[in-house]
Amino acid sequence: MISIEQLIERSGELGSLPAVIMRVNQALDDPDVSAGNVGRIVNEDPALTAALLKLVNSPFYGLSSTIDTVFRAIALVGFKELRQLVLTAHALKTFNDMPNDLVSMPIFWQRSLSIGVITRILASYARERSIERYFISGLLHDLGSLIIYQQLPKEASAIISEAKLKGHWIREQEQQALGFDHAQVGGALLEGWGLPGIQVDAVRYHLQPEDAPEENQKAAMLVNLAFEIYHHHVKRDPFLDEDAQIDPLLFERLGISVEALDKMLEQAKQHFNEGRSQLIS
Repeated sequence: MISIEQLIERSGELGSLPAVIMRVNQALDDPDVSAGNVGRIVNEDPALTAALLKLVNSPFYGLSSTIDTVFRAIALVGFKELRQLVLTAHALKTFNDMPNDLVSMPIFWQRSLSIGVITRILASYARERSIERYFISGLLHDLGSLIIYQQLPKEASAIISEAKLKGHWIREQEQQALGFDHAQVGGALLEGWGLPGIQVDAVRYHLQPEDAPEENQKAAMLVNLAFEIYHHHVKRDPFLDEDAQIDPLLFERLGISVEALDKMLEQAKQHFNEGRSQLIS
């Protein structure tokens, strides 16, 4: 049976970082590096530059003015945020046009974007700092599925069919068939990319936040609740019973009033409609 590490290694370009991003990461690890040096490295890859500027100018990142150069983006967001933005831009660029018979990529990104938006809104209601990182965690929460679809298409097709037949969640069927699930693959992928531990664990444990390390459990809970809200209220999942409701304890543990849900859904709809054309081609 293949391991998560072997699966990611076998995925080649999808699981590894291109040379330009490796150079950006190396530069950002240098305490004496200048913004100009980092900007020039990013600008060597026009597609990456375009994806980065699309992301930083989207309504989800929350900057008030248009950012037209990488150098200005660095000046406004700083080196720490830039690393996350570059890696997220790489994910959008690399995975966006991935041909796949098992998933519609526009639908995949619409779902991912919705959950990213909801996660960001939940983080603001939970009075978290740096809420943009929660948007990124939600946006990238399902990348592990794409790795499985690409590398194990026959197994993935059987998993999807069996889950539908038995009324199981995909995660349950993945665990039975593969010994791991897409959340674990996604966490390992982001860890390999060098994203901060809080975002790695938010993705890795978004289906079982109680298993996350204590320091990152809240982040995993935020993505988990966003996932639940999406599947209960945005796109009703066929696996759910007609009268299925989100456990109010999920809100309570985050210090969020369940009465705020309608307002949050309205905010999410507005933000999604404003920004989807910028991030989903």
